[in-house]
Amino acid sequence: MFRQPLLVSLSVIALMAQSRMFVNAQLPYHQAVTDQQGKLLAWYEPGKNLGYDHVLRLGWDFIEHKVPLDTRTKTGLKIYLINSVFDDDTLQGVYWQHNPAMVYAAFVDGLVAWYPYSGDEEAVAAVRGMLDYQLAHGTTPADWNWASVPFATACDDQADYGHCIQNLPAEFYGGIETDKVSQLGEGYTLFFELTGERKYLEAAIHCADALSKHVRPGDDDRAPWPFRLDAKTGVTLAHEEYGGDIASSARLFDELIRINAGDTASYKAARETAWTWVLKHPLNRNSKAWDKWSGFFEDVPHGTDNVNQFLPDLTAYYILSRDDPASVDPEWLSHVGHLIDWVRLRFGRGPFFGAWAIDEQGTPDGRGCCSRAGQGSHGGRWAAINALFAERSGDGQAREDAYRSMNYATYFAGSDGRIACCGADFHQPYWFSDGYADYLRHFSWTMGALPDLAPIGQNHILRSTSVIQKVTYAHNRVAYKTFDSSGIQVIRLNFKPSKIAVGSSSLSERSDLKEPGFTMEAVAQGDYIVRIRQVGGNDVLIEGR
Repeated sequence: MFRQPLLVSLSVIALMAQSRMFVNAQLPYHQAVTDQQGKLLAWYEPGKNLGYDHVLRLGWDFIEHKVPLDTRTKTGLKIYLINSVFDDDTLQGVYWQHNPAMVYAAFVDGLVAWYPYSGDEEAVAAVRGMLDYQLAHGTTPADWNWASVPFATACDDQADYGHCIQNLPAEFYGGIETDKVSQLGEGYTLFFELTGERKYLEAAIHCADALSKHVRPGDDDRAPWPFRLDAKTGVTLAHEEYGGDIASSARLFDELIRINAGDTASYKAARETAWTWVLKHPLNRNSKAWDKWSGFFEDVPHGTDNVNQFLPDLTAYYILSRDDPASVDPEWLSHVGHLIDWVRLRFGRGPFFGAWAIDEQGTPDGRGCCSRAGQGSHGGRWAAINALFAERSGDGQAREDAYRSMNYATYFAGSDGRIACCGADFHQPYWFSDGYADYLRHFSWTMGALPDLAPIGQNHILRSTSVIQKVTYAHNRVAYKTFDSSGIQVIRLNFKPSKIAVGSSSLSERSDLKEPGFTMEAVAQGDYIVRIRQVGGNDVLIEGR
């Protein structure tokens, strides 16, 4: 997002820095904490692995309890429903454009990891409010060419979405970004799996139907869908044939196919067309579109020379989050390794005390966004991809990079719950996307891949292949219910299980999870990492003596 930087007074920085050492001058929110080798740790209780947990709690608490109602324009709505950015002092909305579809989709991603980790019902209610608002105020009419799909943008402070698409007058109504259709379609699907409420599944099917209806083979200059178009007529907007997050369309199709919802035959064909394009073009070093990762941010005039890290990272996430990465990309090991390296080489800042920061986007001549400090959300995403890659491949450097860069990401979070997108050289740094929705989920992804980084002495479900609909924590006891009757969970416990059962059937400890059962690994200070393969039931119980 091309946003105007603000040069902070050197005297102010100097005053804040008295008797303190910061990770860099642009992150004056916390004193740097390092280990004996001088490498960066999280700023909060790193000896207890509480840094990521603390940031998650600060962020979700801010969304649930501290975001005010709009009083500036008298809508009476939560600021995140009508604004993408809030003011540092008043917490009221600022900036010219809202980006609701991407924000709400990312919040769902974070929620389906955060709720089983925490049991936080208030988070579910907050995200429900976002999705319900989008359905009521941000969905295209049913008789349009792209029917019943989410608008990606709105003008700042406007209660109804569909205006302020980039490069057109604010009064133009009907512009959409096709990758936000896929992102929020996946969000609707996951929220259906969390709640069982079919209106969200129906909304997801509308998204998938529109995408499958309009998919095309694509080439070096055209993606499987135009990036931006007029949803009413289906006409591509000027210079918008290429770009967008194609991996999320594959995610959406995969999930609806898996749960047998909608026109699965059409989804399979569309998914094959779209993902084949990714393999043949941006992932293919022999293509003119190799590494042409352009077109994502709603407030950026599109140009294929302006590349970003969001798209390669989400492509890597899609590959690594499949049950078998080779099933979607036989060359996944080299492709994901290349994407990790490309993002670091193209957008890396630092390293700072051994931690790489990742910036957002830019053109070959050096124009771009956003800060010498990089961004917490983008560095966190890159860290999470490294964590998933380390888990899958055993790559030790990826694990180290995941740990240090995720530690670095914590330094964007203030102790009051305000989380900056960027460093102090950036004007209006408080974005609901970069500071919350697209920031918080990466801590959960990292702990799910590397459970030894989760809090010591606590009980947490860190990851599940099936959405968890209900969880309760008690002394030496964890109980949860999954959407699917089969799945795999990763859990860190402060007690040794004496019983793990699915329904009335007890599971046995095993050396692997090729069959139903569980594995158990003793880790720091008496904790255990337990991995469970459940089959034949939705209710799982873990008890200890």
